[in-house]
Amino acid sequence: MAALNHPVIGAPRPSPAPADGSVPLRLEIRELQNKHPDQWNLYLLGLDAFKKVDEKSDLSYYGIAGIHGRPYRPWGGVKGTNNPGWQGYCTHSSILFASWHRPYLALFEQTLYAIVQNVAAQFPAETKVRYQQAAATFRIPYWDWAAAPPNGDSYFPNSVGAPTINVITPQSGGKSVPIPNPLYSFKFTPLNPVANDFVEQPFRTWPNTLRYPNSTRLPTAVSDEQQVFAAMESQFPSLQGNVNILMNDPNYKDFAAFSNHAWQNNEPSTFASIEDIHNSIHGDVGGNMGHMSELDYSSFDPVFWLHHCNVDRLFAIWQALNPTSYAINKRDQSGTFVITRNTAVTATTPLAPFADASGTKYWTSEGARQTTTFNYAYPETQKWAFKTDAAYQATVQGAVQQLYGGLAMDFAQAQGLNLAALPTTLPETTPIKAKEENGSAAKPAEQLAAPATAGSSSAAPAAAAPHHEGSHMLSNIVSHIKDVIPGHHKENTDGTRGLDLEAEIGKPSSNPPPATPGEFTEYIVNVKVPKHVLAQTFRVHIFLGPFDPATNTWCTQDALVGTVTVFGKEPETTGCGKCKEDAEDNIVITGTVPLTAALMKEYKKGNLGALSKENVLPWLRENLHWRVTVADGTEQLRQEVPGLRVSVVTTQVVLPVGGIHSILGFMSCILRLLMVGRLGIILIEVGILWLWKKLDWK
Repeated sequence: MAALNHPVIGAPRPSPAPADGSVPLRLEIRELQNKHPDQWNLYLLGLDAFKKVDEKSDLSYYGIAGIHGRPYRPWGGVKGTNNPGWQGYCTHSSILFASWHRPYLALFEQTLYAIVQNVAAQFPAETKVRYQQAAATFRIPYWDWAAAPPNGDSYFPNSVGAPTINVITPQSGGKSVPIPNPLYSFKFTPLNPVANDFVEQPFRTWPNTLRYPNSTRLPTAVSDEQQVFAAMESQFPSLQGNVNILMNDPNYKDFAAFSNHAWQNNEPSTFASIEDIHNSIHGDVGGNMGHMSELDYSSFDPVFWLHHCNVDRLFAIWQALNPTSYAINKRDQSGTFVITRNTAVTATTPLAPFADASGTKYWTSEGARQTTTFNYAYPETQKWAFKTDAAYQATVQGAVQQLYGGLAMDFAQAQGLNLAALPTTLPETTPIKAKEENGSAAKPAEQLAAPATAGSSSAAPAAAAPHHEGSHMLSNIVSHIKDVIPGHHKENTDGTRGLDLEAEIGKPSSNPPPATPGEFTEYIVNVKVPKHVLAQTFRVHIFLGPFDPATNTWCTQDALVGTVTVFGKEPETTGCGKCKEDAEDNIVITGTVPLTAALMKEYKKGNLGALSKENVLPWLRENLHWRVTVADGTEQLRQEVPGLRVSVVTTQVVLPVGGIHSILGFMSCILRLLMVGRLGIILIEVGILWLWKKLDWK
């Protein structure tokens, strides 16, 4: 291992250090802009200067961005020990995903901090002290894509999507002047400072980073920024719901489940992860072939740092809620440039290429456990302000409810509940994990196959319509399935509890089970797929209701509920050794798209009579659709995505008690649709009972 020469220590604490142990806060970008104008001004000027540093320097914007993917060459003299070849530094699809990015952000922050100090020192005497005081506590901002934006702004920050922006420069005499917005794009100066830094089309010809490029081939392509605004608005409820699940569902108190999207055969009820949500933002912001949509190039887009800062923040919030759940001990199938393949990774595995303060050792997940180690915190994680851990955790949980609990409040209003009148203690629950479809109870394959019917190979209808191939996901469901959800218990002749779902769908109940005050059912789409099966980035789009069949609208239209983005690679041509080994090992990843907020929207519009299962299930039968597109936006027939599994599951949610809500921690799978060649089958899973029936395609 080569000598290290770029220690990562984070931006320094103010001097003298506060007596209470506090550290400067990373703020949401709109708060930084609106409430801290001097720091906002310095941030823009500093970022603009940072992007102009010689690209051949390790500590240039280009150099630090290049750690994440391309140009695939050693950084900081760290050549690694995992030969042969280059495997890359980044730890995607790994339990180290969240902890590796923490020192990475700290490196970016400390470098930008130093530039900001230089900018502040250039202001004239009458304002220099003011700007230097602001610079002393500067920290990089985050973009909270899962919280409702402030009035007057958008789900994608207006300040990030504008080509120009106003600043006060040291030379402008205190007056605001326009400059090219450093948050909008990064201009490569030059493109490919070292031969073959970028070898893939179209990235080797684009002179600057793009979002939703209007051409995926031409070197003259430009961004269509309005697509970003539309995509973030259309998918906001799903993103918020996903964050809410991660912070409240007991299944995600385990760090391995929370941290990454790699499928574990013994963890079938944890399809969500912070990495999966992170992937969706990359795809939603970049669009077809935009830089953010390709991990090799994503870190060159300035929004990458705002996005990953929020990922780190959500990681810190999760840590505050689960302070004893930071166990890291997993086998890494593929390894990285410095992690040997098929070895165990632990809390002491080196997070290369990031050297600690000594300059002779790497940071580890244990060393990077606390954000205060790098001299920053977030508004929700100011632990020093609380006398007890319990008070701190209660405040963090309250912040989660306030920021991400919008769906729970909608249900409370719909049920006419006074949340203050609900019980003050939560019910005890036992997590029940669903069984994977390849479990021991599975039927022989020949019993599962349904013959393809006319239209089953059709990719999409000629016009938007609720009746087309793949839309009747609950058609002809087998009767007499067992249901573990409270309120649906019924005596049967076989002595088991069950629900005759086929008879119950759409039938008004003369004796409906009494509603449990303060509870509702959450509906979630689960997706599981081999990561590199299509040898490129692809997306699984989930729609409710009629949708526009034009694929260029699928990231932005109102019918879209959410998207699972998969960063696949062509193993024969990629320079990423880790990706090659992941493909060889056929690594499988998972993701989720919550449906309930979209169902609530349909209920409020009068399209869905009620939110009970009796109403929701037949409505989903007619209105739930899903489609697949590849990197350039072309549709991929779903039956031509081997190993893709799509499920719809439910879980019970207890509405806020003292401002906090709880997810009961078990899931009952309503259905699972498997695409095997051109054969479609429905698989019903409840607890450990498995039943099948052929599906008629219409």
